[in-house]
Amino acid sequence: MQILVRLLTTFPQAARAAALLAAALVLSAACNAVNPLGIPWLPSAGGHVGIPRAYESRLPEINAAEAFALYQPEEAVFVDSRDREDYERDHIPGAINVPMREWAEVWPEKESQLPREALLVLYCYGAHCGLSTRQGKWLLALGYSNLRVLDYGWSEWTKAGYPTVQHPSDGGT
Repeated sequence: MQILVRLLTTFPQAARAAALLAAALVLSAACNAVNPLGIPWLPSAGGHVGIPRAYESRLPEINAAEAFALYQPEEAVFVDSRDREDYERDHIPGAINVPMREWAEVWPEKESQLPREALLVLYCYGAHCGLSTRQGKWLLALGYSNLRVLDYGWSEWTKAGYPTVQHPSDGGT
């Protein structure tokens, strides 16, 4: 304790900086707690950290079996949020590729392929991929309302053995 007192008296600027930092942390935590778009500190019911609370109910997650049930009778349009190269290598049959990392470039040409009244199932790479959730937020802002996010995305779909379209990656055949 004496060392701390000696440091604070020797370096008064450091003491003020530490107090300012502590106040900023407390204030930001309080603002996040009351903000409906705040980032949760603990996992949601689905076990996800980092999805703002306002989007959890508007972007419901479904598992691969639920997605396949929508795929079978063609009740939904599947949207692949992964990069173009990965989509070209392998994807869910009939899925429309709207690469989230190229959103600004591809959206104008892809918008007409995604009817606003359709149920859209968004998917990306897997457990730690947030591309489909981020894409869902953009689609919500554009007026789409019937959206689902495939929990664990492409990895869960393929692990379950559901249909895929594979293309050779050697570029020649």
